[in-house]
Amino acid sequence: MKEANELDKPKKNKIKIIIVGSIGVGKTCLLSHYMTGKFLSDIPSSNGASFVQIGKEIKGQKYELNIWDTAGQEKYNSLTKAFITNSNIVILVYSIVDKFSFQSLNNWLQLVKEVIGEDGYALGVAANKADLYRNSVVSDSQGQEYARKINAIWKSTSAKMDDSGFKELIIDLLDVYLNIERNSSNPEYIKLNNKKKKKQGGCCQGKQDTKTNDNNNEKKFRESRFNSKMSTISIEENAKKYEDEDF
Repeated sequence: MKEANELDKPKKNKIKIIIVGSIGVGKTCLLSHYMTGKFLSDIPSSNGASFVQIGKEIKGQKYELNIWDTAGQEKYNSLTKAFITNSNIVILVYSIVDKFSFQSLNNWLQLVKEVIGEDGYALGVAANKADLYRNSVVSDSQGQEYARKINAIWKSTSAKMDDSGFKELIIDLLDVYLNIERNSSNPEYIKLNNKKKKKQGGCCQGKQDTKTNDNNNEKKFRESRFNSKMSTISIEENAKKYEDEDF
């Protein structure tokens, strides 16, 4: 493995993605399924962090994605902060059958903000273990509302099902980040953004957008996902598929 200080250096056309969340939420399984298309149930929990590199062509431009899978134990937090450095995309993961993992998202977000600040990166929330919907203790509407509050993209995901949720989340976040990168060199965008920051606060700061009534759609969507066909694609076929596929 390369030295951490070498990997932390921002490089042209390299995008660093960090996956964080409590232990047992399925971060490692999600990344493994994303890379191979296969669910591996005997993957041990991450100790510290590990990463994979993927070459991708996005809108005619070649990029290298460095995707980091971090440990969920509190004792590794200081190490996790080191790996968060210079991240361009942050994915917060919780399990829909573990209420504590959902309640802990703010702690993980705070850890991220301590290292890379409030903005300049794309933020996503993955509601994992969708295949266990019948035992869910965190509803989709709760997850979606939380994502709205922190200005993140929310997706329902499962490493066990033949599911594209995590891949779609990465695609959407790449689009957001590349827009941020383009706008960061635009003086008019910087000026407008600074004005918005000055207007923050006051009596209306805590006011939230009106909630959408999506309970019925959520139930139908979850039931269809629960009954979806399990993944049967081989490791070799998916490895080639992701290697050749463009976003």
